[in-house]
Amino acid sequence: MRLFTALWPPPEAVAALLADVPDAAPSGWRRTDPSTWHVTLAFHGEADPDVLGPRLEREVRGLHVPRLRLAGAGAFDGVRWAGVEADPQGLDALVAAAGGDVARFVAHVTVLRGRTRPGPDAADPATPWAAHRGPWWRPEEVLLVASEQGRAGVRYRVVHRAAPA
Repeated sequence: MRLFTALWPPPEAVAALLADVPDAAPSGWRRTDPSTWHVTLAFHGEADPDVLGPRLEREVRGLHVPRLRLAGAGAFDGVRWAGVEADPQGLDALVAAAGGDVARFVAHVTVLRGRTRPGPDAADPATPWAAHRGPWWRPEEVLLVASEQGRAGVRYRVVHRAAPA
């Protein structure tokens, strides 16, 4: 099973960002489903949730839970994202506990993805949410999530929940 560990922003943080994100994606791009917006802490690839779940619980137990907010914008190749402001030590600790690479970690939520075949009129999209500064929140859970490919695309399913505090 393909797994990753993530934090899901609360509805008020998603709603605030949505207010700054255009409804229509530019040509050659698609907007990701806001219900799937998350901050990936670690990719695990093919792994056993019965092994990773209990390990995640042990590792996050008692960790400082950082304040987070969706703020700013950035880009990777084929991706435009909203940034995440955080207490760096707290977020780094959660990344390490999840098995992520703290040195390479970039806290973000993917907002737009480039299409596989963008077409001739595809342009580099603007990020009108770059000035966004959403409400602060603290994650209540660290989630182990299965990424499942289906006919309708990728579906995420929570397979384990761990509470830091």
